Amino acid sequence: MPDRDWSHRQRRPAADSRPEGHLGDDDFPRVDPRAFGLLKATYSVAETLELLSIGRTSLYAAIKRGDLTPIKFGRKTLICAVDLAMFLARLKDEAVASHTAGFRRRRV
Repeated sequence: MPDRDWSHRQRRPAADSRPEGHLGDDDFPRVDPRAFGLLKATYSVAETLELLSIGRTSLYAAIKRGDLTPIKFGRKTLICAVDLAMFLARLKDEAVASHTAGFRRRRV
């Protein structure tokens, strides 16, 4: 099969484009958004900022790192509840891991 002709707006998937130590979606099981109180399918940027209690700069930094994936619908930018739930689960797991590692270091 011939190689796909990629347009200028599409990115060619990289074999290993994740930064060192960055966990991808395959590294975590699917998380139910309702476990985090997320009832809608998607959230606007303003709603996401309010839900996460973070600033706009922090949200766009998370998007740039690849932690969240925005969806454009016309001029509106939306964030899927599933992506938000997985983002929160990753944050929680990383916090628990760092807390546990710190606890082990202090006891030694």
